[in-house]
Amino acid sequence: MAPPTRTLSAPATDKSPLREALALCGVHLRYAVIFSALVNIAYLAPTIYMLQVYDKVVPSGSKPTLIFLTLALTATLFVLTYLDRIRGRLLMSASIRLDQAFSARIFRRAMLDAARGSPIRLNQFVRDFDTIRLAATGPAALALFDAPWIPIYVIVCYMVHPLIGSLALGGAVVLCLLAVLNERVTRGLSHVAAAASAAGYSGQESAGAAADVVRALGMTPAFVAQFEDARAKASAPQMLSARTSGRIGGLIRFLRLFLQSAALGAGAWLAINKDISAGAIFAASMLAARALAPIDQIVGQWRALSAAATAYDELRDQLAADPDIPQTALPDPRPRLSLQQAVVATPAGDRALLAGISFEAQGGEIVGVIGPSGSGKTTLLQLIANARSTHQGEIRIDGARYADWDPQRLGRFIGYVPQDSALFPGTIKDNISRFDQWAGAPADRVDAMAIAAGKAAGVHELILALPKGYDTPLGPRGRGLSAGQQQRIALARALYGEPVLYVFDEPNSNADAEGEMALLKVLADLKAAGALVIVAAHRLSLVAAVDQIVVLRDGRLDRYGPRVDVLASLRAEGEANRAAPAQAPAPVAVARQAG
Repeated sequence: MAPPTRTLSAPATDKSPLREALALCGVHLRYAVIFSALVNIAYLAPTIYMLQVYDKVVPSGSKPTLIFLTLALTATLFVLTYLDRIRGRLLMSASIRLDQAFSARIFRRAMLDAARGSPIRLNQFVRDFDTIRLAATGPAALALFDAPWIPIYVIVCYMVHPLIGSLALGGAVVLCLLAVLNERVTRGLSHVAAAASAAGYSGQESAGAAADVVRALGMTPAFVAQFEDARAKASAPQMLSARTSGRIGGLIRFLRLFLQSAALGAGAWLAINKDISAGAIFAASMLAARALAPIDQIVGQWRALSAAATAYDELRDQLAADPDIPQTALPDPRPRLSLQQAVVATPAGDRALLAGISFEAQGGEIVGVIGPSGSGKTTLLQLIANARSTHQGEIRIDGARYADWDPQRLGRFIGYVPQDSALFPGTIKDNISRFDQWAGAPADRVDAMAIAAGKAAGVHELILALPKGYDTPLGPRGRGLSAGQQQRIALARALYGEPVLYVFDEPNSNADAEGEMALLKVLADLKAAGALVIVAAHRLSLVAAVDQIVVLRDGRLDRYGPRVDVLASLRAEGEANRAAPAQAPAPVAVARQAG
């Protein structure tokens, strides 16, 4: 089955993307408002029917009139039901359109946050968006659509008698004041509950992503305790908000029912005094009930509306700095890389992970990155692979800044093997082909290129030995393969499409002898083809294969130059520090072993 394709795209604006997305549903919502008006007009039918029956039919005893009025009422109620159904379908269509128009933008924003070093909050973004979508296209929206008809029903009540109108108007004012009080009392609690829930969800997702490690290390009780604590912190304000809202909501329902009965009593009093007809007694009660019902509905949906308002504020702020501006399509780059005073800071901005990194590299070179643990090797490779963004400085490929490239197109020219392989649920072919078929690439081309990448990585025979070959499904985090097999599949993925820049972060950390030989052959082939390879090297086999070496210490560039010169320099430093070998940094140890 062919993968689904999107026919709608997110709006291109940098002012209020969320508002623009909601505007896409404007046609649906406008028609829903029109149908709401017709529905509310149709709701007058039972009142008119009752007036006619008691004031015309009963005194005259005309059965044909009763039959005609009953048929007219039946037809009106049928139309009312149909209109209400159409209104619901319009809102459902609006919900689907909103999801199609905006969900992709949420995903891109989450990936952008990850590139900036922030934690991926895709699930929280989706929850906020779904809260807004359901409130904007669900029962809460219907309650808001009915609210403008409160004055109309109050006016009709005045037409029956000023006393009935005054009773309905006074009741509407009191109920509205109570609704405003409910909003002000629960607003702060809703914000606290939402923040606590978001923190709790984040912890649950982290624990769930590493459930095997949690179980293996016996940390389940600790995470269960954290889960209970997070739920308690979220539940307390939720419960207090629900109690407060419940008290006010109960009072509103009491007043609405009381006013409905009071309107009936007032109608009877007026009928006794011959101020209104007998039929108007019941009409007064029905009109008062209909005039006050939207307020009760809004209070009943207040939690949804309040949650939607909170989610809207959060999502609007997060998306405000995410302009979606089309970029000029630059020509295919040559393998030339340049870093100029590149700085990468922590998400909090309290310290630099990389500081002032500058060097250049050309195609046909293999550049090794070495340094002690925590020196910034992985951060540097993430930066070069465009998996992270600089906070200061620039990184260029073939003279063009990374920021001037569309990230999706730039990714086609970069082959990246991260430390953890990062395979995804799907088939081996999907992972090698970077899920190209889901982006609309022809299936036959994807098959040919995936197989070519598998052969180039020396993993073709290994894949064919699996139960379903290239169609073997993988679970989350590449489950179904060993760590060494995952790394070799990730290497094939990096080779897919023949990029010009390759970034390998310890690509042989889990490799056996066969995988090591395959990797060295790949490096030799890439160098011969004129590609540029940046590789984090720890094993001596990789150090011996590189042409240039970058030495990092404490996030700074310590040395950069030809392998022979850098290793000689590190050996000399090691000689000077041999009196305290335990204190020698890791690059010195590598140099000593390589020499």
